[in-house]
Amino acid sequence: MRAHRVTSPNGAREDVYYWLRDDTRSDPDVLAYLQAENQYTDAMLAPVQPLIDGLYSEIVARLKQDDATVPVRYHGYWYAVRYQTGQEYPIVVRWADRPGAEEVVLLDGNALAAGQSFFQLGGYEVSPDNRLLAYTEDTVGRRQYRLRVKDLVTGTLLPDVIENVEAGMAWADDNRTLLYVEKDPVTLLGRRVRRHELGSGGEDRLVY
Repeated sequence: MRAHRVTSPNGAREDVYYWLRDDTRSDPDVLAYLQAENQYTDAMLAPVQPLIDGLYSEIVARLKQDDATVPVRYHGYWYAVRYQTGQEYPIVVRWADRPGAEEVVLLDGNALAAGQSFFQLGGYEVSPDNRLLAYTEDTVGRRQYRLRVKDLVTGTLLPDVIENVEAGMAWADDNRTLLYVEKDPVTLLGRRVRRHELGSGGEDRLVY
């Protein structure tokens, strides 16, 4: 524990654990402390580890591993999210609303998660003309999402990347403007609504 005084409009307080805050996750003292805590936890739970493993296996056995959502129709397409047996992450698919239409994978969470120590798919929205897919992903585990855009015709990612945003977003009717909520870099709370025009540089326009 280390003494640290936190001041605010509502008064001051002493936070002896403040030193554990390390947004870069690179402080040697913090990393050593967390490693020691993990080692202590492993040692204390070692006698009941077989029970933990058994409970986990029982829970997994009760889950439908190839589950899928109910399809939703939007602008002439059916959309669904499904899972594959043995894999952890969602797969977003769609197919045209016509007989014999083939399913197309829009996002494969398992492929996106490859090589990442953490991965979570946030929100996703298809543009009104059905050609572009905006989605958010978190690869740090703090709900600090990255906004990306995929061209559904070519399958390529656009160069537009917006860091540290909320999970959701919305398209404007022009099919090239995205509205999103940026997060405060310190509190990680949603702070401002901004609009981004695909291919534009500089700071995105403040909306609210």
